[in-house]
Amino acid sequence: MIHNPLSFKSHLKVVWLLAFLLLCGVLRGQNITVSGHIYEKGSRESLPGGLVYDPVSQKFNNANSYGFYSLTLPYHDGLFLVFNNFGYVNDTLWVTAPEDREYDAYLAKYQFLETVEITAEKSNTEQVQMSSIKLSTKEIQQVPMLFGEKDVFKTLLLMPGVQSASEGTSGIYVRGGGPDQNLIILDEATIYNASHLLGFFSIFNGDAIKSVELIKGGFPARYGGRLSSVIDINMKDGNKESYHCEGGVGIISSNVMVEGPVIKDKASFMISGRTTYMDLFIVPIMKIVSKGSSAGYYFFDLNGKFNFNLGKKDKLYLSAYFGRDKFHLAQSDNYLGNTDKYRMGLFWQNATATARWNHLFTNKIFSNLSFVFSDYKMNTYMRYKYYYAPNDPDNESLSSDFNSGIRDYTLKYDIAYHPNATHHLLAGAAVTYHEARPNAMTVKADTLTLHQVEKERGLEYAVYVEDEINIRNRFRINPGVRLVAFSVPHKTWFSPEPRLSMSYNFLPNLALKASYAMMSQNMILLSTSTIGLPTDLWVPVTDRVRPQRSQQVALGLHYDLKKPRLSFSLEGYYKRMNNILAYKEGTSYFVNLIDQILEESFEEQSQGHWEDNVTAGKGWSYGVEFLVRKEVGKFTGWIGYTLSWTKQQFDELNFGEPFFARYDRHHDVSIVLMYSPTKKINLSLSWVFATGNAVTLPTSAYESETLEGSLNQASSSQDDYIFYNTGFVENYGKKNDFRMKPFHHLDIGVQFIKPHKKNNGQSIFEISVYNVYNHHNPFFYYTEQVFVNGKAEYRLKQISIFPIIPTFTYHFKF
Repeated sequence: MIHNPLSFKSHLKVVWLLAFLLLCGVLRGQNITVSGHIYEKGSRESLPGGLVYDPVSQKFNNANSYGFYSLTLPYHDGLFLVFNNFGYVNDTLWVTAPEDREYDAYLAKYQFLETVEITAEKSNTEQVQMSSIKLSTKEIQQVPMLFGEKDVFKTLLLMPGVQSASEGTSGIYVRGGGPDQNLIILDEATIYNASHLLGFFSIFNGDAIKSVELIKGGFPARYGGRLSSVIDINMKDGNKESYHCEGGVGIISSNVMVEGPVIKDKASFMISGRTTYMDLFIVPIMKIVSKGSSAGYYFFDLNGKFNFNLGKKDKLYLSAYFGRDKFHLAQSDNYLGNTDKYRMGLFWQNATATARWNHLFTNKIFSNLSFVFSDYKMNTYMRYKYYYAPNDPDNESLSSDFNSGIRDYTLKYDIAYHPNATHHLLAGAAVTYHEARPNAMTVKADTLTLHQVEKERGLEYAVYVEDEINIRNRFRINPGVRLVAFSVPHKTWFSPEPRLSMSYNFLPNLALKASYAMMSQNMILLSTSTIGLPTDLWVPVTDRVRPQRSQQVALGLHYDLKKPRLSFSLEGYYKRMNNILAYKEGTSYFVNLIDQILEESFEEQSQGHWEDNVTAGKGWSYGVEFLVRKEVGKFTGWIGYTLSWTKQQFDELNFGEPFFARYDRHHDVSIVLMYSPTKKINLSLSWVFATGNAVTLPTSAYESETLEGSLNQASSSQDDYIFYNTGFVENYGKKNDFRMKPFHHLDIGVQFIKPHKKNNGQSIFEISVYNVYNHHNPFFYYTEQVFVNGKAEYRLKQISIFPIIPTFTYHFKF
């Protein structure tokens, strides 16, 4: 018998060798998933948008708004991951075994990036999202502002594509859209009026804010409900490791924020408050300026948040906001022995509450269930007591109250699935019950009492799905669709909203981006002004009023320079808007109600509705935006420029001809520079220039014998109501055919930082100067009749309200 020269042991060794080689091949091709959260070191505050990155495969993923990430990669004899977020030192992880791994990354803040080595970082050019701007808390705190108030919206207004209504105001107009076309959300709750002091400050207390993102185009499918922008703001969760307090004292307001653990490393809270003390200045000034008069104004904000880790897979978040503005004016006049008394007041408030439950089904599937409440109210009242004759013991009184508001209840569910590094799927559904109160009016007189209450209700349903796809690390695409149904009495409106964003990298730091987005809006603001007033009413669409819709396309080139660390972006866009609303010539909802009251014909005209006073039209906006930005290092800042045009057209306005929107500004320039030469000094500068607003002004006036000596209303626009008793009537030309003077000012600031060794805190003394060269920017124009050589002439007058204003502010942290 001939035996095989290989022994049994030799055969066994060969089999084991083949099995080992096969197993190695399998292991080399095996995918593993690394998941967890990205936190700030020292506070365990989640870092939304944080990055986890594999330098070898060039694959990456961003943490969601709760700091959760999941990245699935092939295992290659070990895996090296880098965790990064702007303003923080990188964290790294070595994975040495071919199995799934849970890892929570903790990133420490740094002061000066030049002293820190960057091992790896993904730039904006490698993100599919375009037309997006994120603000850091450092930028918000350092940019010099009016009265030293650190304002989120005022900082956003310094970015290209974002414009203000007028000097000092925080109303935001994005790419030709109105202020109601911005989806402003605070911890998922919709904010319907984000302003204090009639628009001069926003309601967001910078000390309570963790993250701010503005999206101007290429909207992901998870967002909807507005035409022009998304402003997504998240409050701080609260420090889970230690107690901290910070705040500030300024010339018109003070604020404080306290945070700390409820159960260390498991539950925490954050509470903040801000209030003004303008009454201390207004009351004595009114006594000096006008005897028999008094006035007062105040506002305040309260923010609160609580979060609790229910376990490794569940987290609970509770957050709330409440803010209020209140103004009152009282006046008394002595008239031949009698005293007429007049009082009026105005207040508005926002209230929100959000409850959220995070659940992790697997290391690839993350979900969130939210219940959201949002409420906005506005009230104005008037009390008038008067006499008809001298020394008349009898008097009559008149009082009126006007209320408006809107309330939302929302239930929404979102789920994210990360099957691998190529696909990141998001889907969700939401239902919102809207209850609008456009008018609740009560008028009382000695012989008359009128009362009217109106409510508008709507039920909104939305579902969405989107998938961010990475194709060979060069081409990224994010297709998505959002389906919306809005149900009102007698009608349900359906709005399909396709979305698409694309990015192609010619080089790792050079990308061409493009996007398309269709949006719809079912909640509409009827406005006659550029700031929030009682005449501005939120209403839902009806069976007669169609949803507003927009389509926007954008194309951009993005380039990141490593040394020095600069980012460049150039974007062009075109947006078309349909079914936008405006009041008809010479009408407004509030004025028509007053007419009904004066005519004592409430019941006769009760069938009248705001729908009868508006007209639907279209608008379009197009332009180019340029931004160069440096976000890290001792020297930071940006330069932005916008060239744009915005027009509107209504069949019943301006004789059916197109006209420039009142917030159209062809040129808009902003320069922001911040320099920190040492850890104890911050220097800052900002300069803005913008084309003047488009307004309607009279072109001529004529004398009318039939109207002489009477009270005449001369206006062809709902924007301007000018009353005269001189017998002159004004002629108006085309709508918004006059340009105000260009708007520009320079602001500077310096912060002196004094560290506290005992409690690891600091004191910050800040000096800032608004409008350094005291330029008189026009706030509004009016015409005035003057007599020259016995002949009446009309002259244009300009009102400016903000001269050079120095400010001192004190901030503290401990």
